[in-house]
Amino acid sequence: MRLVFGLSLIAMASVSSPSLAAAPSLCKADELTVFSCSTGAHVASVCASKGVSKSEGTMQYRYGKGDKLDLVYPDPAAKPADIFTSGSLTFSGGGGAYLRFDNGAFRYTVFTAIGKWGRGERPAEAQGVAVQKDGKQFANFPCRGGVTSELGPDLFDRLGLKASEAADEFDIPDVFFPK
Repeated sequence: MRLVFGLSLIAMASVSSPSLAAAPSLCKADELTVFSCSTGAHVASVCASKGVSKSEGTMQYRYGKGDKLDLVYPDPAAKPADIFTSGSLTFSGGGGAYLRFDNGAFRYTVFTAIGKWGRGERPAEAQGVAVQKDGKQFANFPCRGGVTSELGPDLFDRLGLKASEAADEFDIPDVFFPK
């Protein structure tokens, strides 16, 4: 029962959260925007081919601004289950979800979450891209403004994504939490 309740909260967080409104995207018109937000001067997007599933379609992470992309991974786009792993997060009063991929010494985690954090433990949101290098925190890119997100168990199942190992779960870095 607890697992079902937690997954329901994740689904509700991605649907009902006010800051999860439309956001700038690096995805093309004929692609599904899996995740996208502005990180200030740049945009972080995860784009998939329309109709992507376990057996067909591709997905790709893009980071940059306009036509100038600083990172496109993988290039060319690949079957999601070959590149990405997924996970769910549980928090008091909420939950979240994330996609993760490794590119050499770097690990990128794209996530959305809602929970009770900080003083007074009021509901707050955290979303963005966390980057590790050789297992250590390297860079963090919190979303600024609206977020578009399809992250969650339904998408992960549809894509056949492997869940992150328990010992390798994602902990949101402190910089993403409200002060």
